[in-house]
Amino acid sequence: MAAATRVISTEGRVKQRVRRRLTKAERQAVYDKCKGHCAYCGCEIPFKGFHVDHVKCLRNYEHMDDLSGMEVDGVENMLPSCSSCNRYKSTYDLETFRRMLSGIPKRLARDVSTYNIAVRYGMIEEHNKPIIFYFERIAERGEQVDE
Repeated sequence: MAAATRVISTEGRVKQRVRRRLTKAERQAVYDKCKGHCAYCGCEIPFKGFHVDHVKCLRNYEHMDDLSGMEVDGVENMLPSCSSCNRYKSTYDLETFRRMLSGIPKRLARDVSTYNIAVRYGMIEEHNKPIIFYFERIAERGEQVDE
């Protein structure tokens, strides 16, 4: 059963946009895009219980009457995700998600004394490498990310 989303247009009218339930074949197609790995961190994810992430979040497009042919609720806009990445990405676009991930060490250093102790004792090594998502790394290696 699809979950209805209540959206109020700029004219004050209530309209409904429905997030549809994927078929088994569609879930399999999304899962196969990264061959059983999270598209973001690359961890192995089981088929049962993996999260389907909308690359372009539905919520960011609900207010639009004309999506100009964009299939925001289509399989081509979906990637397999572990629960941690899907929850942290939330409604961010890819670049905002990348920026938020890059800022984690600074936020931990600012807010978590245990993190600072672990860094001082060499238990954690910080680096300034750019965040490259798993689906980007496998594309760089020439492996096909199924669309």
